[in-house]
Amino acid sequence: MLPRWLLPGVALLIGARPAHAQSAPPDTLLRHAAPAAIAAPPAPLAADSTAPLSLPQALHRGTFSGHIRTVFMATLNRSTAPDYYAHGVGAGLRYETQAWHGLQVGLEGFFLKKLYASSLAAEPGRPESRYELSLFDQEHPHSRELLHQVEELWVRWQARPGWQLTYGRQQLDTPLLNSQDSRLSPNFVQGLWVVGHLNAATTLQGGWLTHVAPRSTDRWYRLDEAVGRYSMGVAPDSSRASYLGRVRTHGLAVLGLRRTLGPHTTVQAWQYFADHLLATSWLEGTRTLTRPAGTWTVSGQVLWQHSLTNDVESPPSHRYSEPSEQARVLSTRLAYQRRAWQVAAQYTRVSAHGRYLFPREWGREPFYTTLPRERIEGAGDVHALGASLAWQRPHAPRLEAGYGYYNLSKQARLNKYSLPDFHQLNLTLTHAFASTADGLRLRTLYAAKWGG
Repeated sequence: MLPRWLLPGVALLIGARPAHAQSAPPDTLLRHAAPAAIAAPPAPLAADSTAPLSLPQALHRGTFSGHIRTVFMATLNRSTAPDYYAHGVGAGLRYETQAWHGLQVGLEGFFLKKLYASSLAAEPGRPESRYELSLFDQEHPHSRELLHQVEELWVRWQARPGWQLTYGRQQLDTPLLNSQDSRLSPNFVQGLWVVGHLNAATTLQGGWLTHVAPRSTDRWYRLDEAVGRYSMGVAPDSSRASYLGRVRTHGLAVLGLRRTLGPHTTVQAWQYFADHLLATSWLEGTRTLTRPAGTWTVSGQVLWQHSLTNDVESPPSHRYSEPSEQARVLSTRLAYQRRAWQVAAQYTRVSAHGRYLFPREWGREPFYTTLPRERIEGAGDVHALGASLAWQRPHAPRLEAGYGYYNLSKQARLNKYSLPDFHQLNLTLTHAFASTADGLRLRTLYAAKWGG
């Protein structure tokens, strides 16, 4: 439905969620704290010598925190397609006990309300909203009820300094499995997660996950039940994909290693394994070169993926991935920063071996050319070019401009969502307030998209 112009929109956050470790384009400018920023894994719990003397004291001395988020989004089409708009608000309350003999418990509940919106669901002669519907429960687009759920409920144990084990419902951010936190409420997962600080330069983390609460839904699903809750696109034979409820996997195993090699180089390696579904390997390296005239940053990502599907009897429309299907991705970035300015160029290549696939209900791709409000998951034989410009001074709003051109295959077997070639331009203003308004963050995004 191109050409299309978008204005998705304005977000106001109070007491924003803490950052987690997720892949994002390396940034040598000052950053506002944001869920998508690269951050270290959770810090170790306090030493047991400072623990309360009793369990009741650990409960009594626990901490409460809260956050509120309101988002307005609108889509303005230049073609005959309809326009859309929506405004919602969400609020969460969180409680964490104080550590007691290495044990800690956390709980968070969240409430979400649609304030007003145009008709977002599909109707005769009117397609459903692509962006605004994801602010709310997209499985019940006509509902105006107050949505609520327990987002986090976990027990954490620090067996020894530098090692943490967390079991239960929690928010995680890794390169592929992540919170994709750009709506009123992000993704949450359920399972076992371990973080180990091997030394000052090396962090090992991973776990076994079985359930997910995808953003834009109001319930928890087994990981395989969640696949297909969002748009399923088309099958490689051009038929309409219909694999919801037909995907089978016992869960997702994740293992990640992050290491700092001296003051200027970092590497990350991650492995994702979902039996009967997908195995994906991901590697990223970043090198910073400081010169008198400015700072250069060179980064690269490599992804290799193969299908674990062995179902050769079902029709292609009933399969999420094809048996023996593979994907290979290379993404690169070169950035230059001088004082308050940073400019960068990016390139991503997805080979024609097959489609890059990772359930959208589980997370969002981390490639350097990926811009907010778009992704190339589900596509193969892709050439993506990008450029970005950012300006940031201390205590001032951050201004960003990002451009991308995406050349996509016209073959159904390499284009799951039937996207044409397109250009996209994003303009973003982000401001983190200080002083008496500390904790308040405003982000405004304007995105324009047109056909290639």
